Amino acid sequence: MKKYIKILDSEKWQAVISCDRKYDGLFFYGVKTTGIFCIPSCKSKTPIRENVIFFDNPVKALDSGFRPCKRCCPDKVDFQPNLELVEKAENIFHTYFNKQVDLNDISKELGVSANHLSRLFKQHTKFTPTQYIIKLRVEKAKEFLKQSDMNILEVSYATGFKSLSNFYKCFKEQTELTPSEYRKSRGDL
Repeated sequence: MKKYIKILDSEKWQAVISCDRKYDGLFFYGVKTTGIFCIPSCKSKTPIRENVIFFDNPVKALDSGFRPCKRCCPDKVDFQPNLELVEKAENIFHTYFNKQVDLNDISKELGVSANHLSRLFKQHTKFTPTQYIIKLRVEKAKEFLKQSDMNILEVSYATGFKSLSNFYKCFKEQTELTPSEYRKSRGDL
């Protein structure tokens, strides 16, 4: 509803100074000296007031010759950098679930610390990266047990488990069955 209320330039400027998220999407601001436009909550350095121009939407900013800020991505409808980071990690885990996964290497590839990635990942998926990978491995093992004639040891190694005992432990924790019991039931229990 607030989108239809006229916001005074003084109120807009105050929102820019305080990086107020409440105003994101209600207006955008461009900086004449840089040719960049941002959302009010952008954490970039606060510009000089005389260099700022306000826009109602990103199209008007683009039409005026401004380019979107690479930090706050005002041209994206729903910019959620943390969610994008988690989705990139998920894609890596899905691709390499059966390999030795080094969270430090993955976090470096994504440009964040391993602790930050773990915290974000748990916040968005409710699983730690390790729990998520084990879950993926067990799901793939269930598919192999239902659809192939691979023996249990082959399934264990094909899904990235390095020991049969760890495979049995993780499989039973998630399915309440041993791999053999699951295969006999073909997953119908």
